[in-house]
Amino acid sequence: MGNVRYGRWVGGASAALLISAALTGCVNNPGDTQGDLRKYSGPVKVKSLDTTRSEEKRAASVVPVVPIHHTGYVALNDIARAIGFRGQWLSGGRYGIGDRDARWTFKPGESSVHSGGRMIRMPAPAVKESNRLYAPVSALQALFGEVASFRSDGREVSFFPRPAARDTGADDLALPFRDARGTEAGEPRAQSRGGNEAVGPLLPGGQAGQGSPIGQGNVVGQGARGHFAGQTAQTGQSAVGSRVVQDAQKYLGVKYDFGTGKYEDTGTFDCSSFTQFIFGKYGVELPRTAEEQSRLGTAVAKDGLQAGDLLFFSVPGRFKNDATVGHVGIYMGDGKMIHSSPEPQDGVQITDINKPYWQMTFLSAKRVLS
Repeated sequence: MGNVRYGRWVGGASAALLISAALTGCVNNPGDTQGDLRKYSGPVKVKSLDTTRSEEKRAASVVPVVPIHHTGYVALNDIARAIGFRGQWLSGGRYGIGDRDARWTFKPGESSVHSGGRMIRMPAPAVKESNRLYAPVSALQALFGEVASFRSDGREVSFFPRPAARDTGADDLALPFRDARGTEAGEPRAQSRGGNEAVGPLLPGGQAGQGSPIGQGNVVGQGARGHFAGQTAQTGQSAVGSRVVQDAQKYLGVKYDFGTGKYEDTGTFDCSSFTQFIFGKYGVELPRTAEEQSRLGTAVAKDGLQAGDLLFFSVPGRFKNDATVGHVGIYMGDGKMIHSSPEPQDGVQITDINKPYWQMTFLSAKRVLS
């Protein structure tokens, strides 16, 4: 028994010596990184979220070019994703691209593209293959040149961050959305920062009244000299606007559907079909997309809003112009908006717009009720 215990002790000691020698050899091995670890390590550098996002924006997004009928084509869903838009098949075999509504609509075999109330003709027709729709590379500038920056070398299309729009200094992101009220002399009021021209208030039936460009006396609440000071705004909410808001609330919970058809046929809305439907009940004929609707009406100060005013926002995207109109809602009063959106809920919902996201993406407010 003693010999067995002694043998086990000797074996264990030998194993311990071997392990110790092996470890010593590893440490002394000049070609091994387990030597002086301080030479091979350093402080961990953690990138900030802003730095990461900045690097992402500097990197290009690439879409491959596919030869079809001896012509360079690109898949529209890839183009939409690269810019930061949504792209999907719509009813009637159409394909739509946009933010919260389909600003561009294509159809297989056709060269004409509907875009914001105008028709763009491509040099070659759209082609459908394996449930994907392709458009010719040569049409991209006419289609998306206003909202994105890109270049093609024949093999791929590379998208780059759009240069930021020049700040006119007319807006104040810190100023809350609020109802029209009187202001003391010299108190500044923020103007919309959208670049569209105002067309004047819409008359019943959708006819536009006489107007002038934003910043030239056509902004509600703006002083005669073109700045906000010393003028008493309208104090009460529009009676018609209040009725519009009350009517809009009847549709709370109705589901959102990108590029949907008429509500009577589909039972769904996207952002602009909702505003078009509601205002149509009051004799105001709005066009189909948020971008088109933003061109109409009288510009309204951000702190001079009334119930029934239309609010326009951008939808952020990596390679998209931040001034691109992508969403529309109806101002309710008290800093609230009713709109149709896929988020944060799905469908018609009420949102507090005095939040950082809405403050940062706000473009303009327009009054279309006479």
